Amino acid sequence: MRTFAIVSLAALALGVSACSAETENKTDAAAEAAGDDIEANVDAAGEAIDDTMDDVEASVDQAAKDLDAEADKAGDKIEKEWDDAKAEVRKETD
Repeated sequence: MRTFAIVSLAALALGVSACSAETENKTDAAAEAAGDDIEANVDAAGEAIDDTMDDVEASVDQAAKDLDAEADKAGDKIEKEWDDAKAEVRKETD
């Protein structure tokens, strides 16, 4: 009977050991899959940030061009008004 108990305990220990190895393998696989998911999400976020930065850069460039064009128009208008005012003064003083 004692031998049977010892053999039973040994078999149980082997079973637990095998379960522990299987659990460890499954845990490692799950951790690796989670790491792969995190890496994929970080890559996707990086691409989204890059795309957004490209859009922002294009918008800023366009805004700068628009502002430059409006400044040129305003400068032309001021210059014309100045010339008109000088002509009016000359006309009145001649």
